[in-house]
Amino acid sequence: MSRRKWSREKIMEDIRTLAADGHSLSTRSMAELGYSGMVTTSYKPEYFGSWRNAIIEAGLDPKEVCRRKRKWTKEHILERIRQLHTSGEDLSHSAAKRNHQYLVVVAINDRFFGSWRQAIEAAGIDYEEVSKHEYWDRERICERIRELHQAGESLSHEDAKRYHGALVSAASSPRYFGSWGGAIRAAGLDYDQIRKINRWTREKIIDTISGLHEQGQSVHNGNMRRLGYRGLMEAACRTENFGSWAEAVRAAGIAYDESVQG
Repeated sequence: MSRRKWSREKIMEDIRTLAADGHSLSTRSMAELGYSGMVTTSYKPEYFGSWRNAIIEAGLDPKEVCRRKRKWTKEHILERIRQLHTSGEDLSHSAAKRNHQYLVVVAINDRFFGSWRQAIEAAGIDYEEVSKHEYWDRERICERIRELHQAGESLSHEDAKRYHGALVSAASSPRYFGSWGGAIRAAGLDYDQIRKINRWTREKIIDTISGLHEQGQSVHNGNMRRLGYRGLMEAACRTENFGSWAEAVRAAGIAYDESVQG
């Protein structure tokens, strides 16, 4: 999560939002969600003096919200998405991830919808209309392209348009780069190479899975998506590679059942 400027009002607002989204507000949960900075700031004397005091100032009971954890179901996810939409919230992927991070993380889990787009559409909302609210500028477009490249996503025009349509549309706009290739080059990447090369070979897939496992990362589907390795997973599932994510994990010498439990 990017560095934020905190104020008492902003901290209380985020506490209420996180509680409404069903999060536990324990310090451990806040760290997992990327809110360590908010907790640390709350302890400063000029703010609240403690995290407990911040929760109380936000009008909540620390004993209740620090242990409560919502059991998410598809119905709960869809209900929350519709509530946010009705209240006029920006539900573009970047805004939702910024303001309702855990909701997005849960929604894109394979147990539920697999992607934010599918969750939005299952809620009966036009995703293309939602995506129009995404905020783009030249710097943000280049930054997002580099993030996808580093995560191993295919940046061919066909794949990018399929999985990151709002990004491609913005990048191709005359207001920004005029074409997808122009945006790729502006991000410092070789578009000719991107069009020619499948970055994920069988060997690279295995090496990446093994490396993550050695670092103590769980390589089950949900965690890999949260880490931004959707491109790796899609490549692994191609017939010419392993045919499924489970087979790719096993090819890396890891017991798939154990990885799921991890």
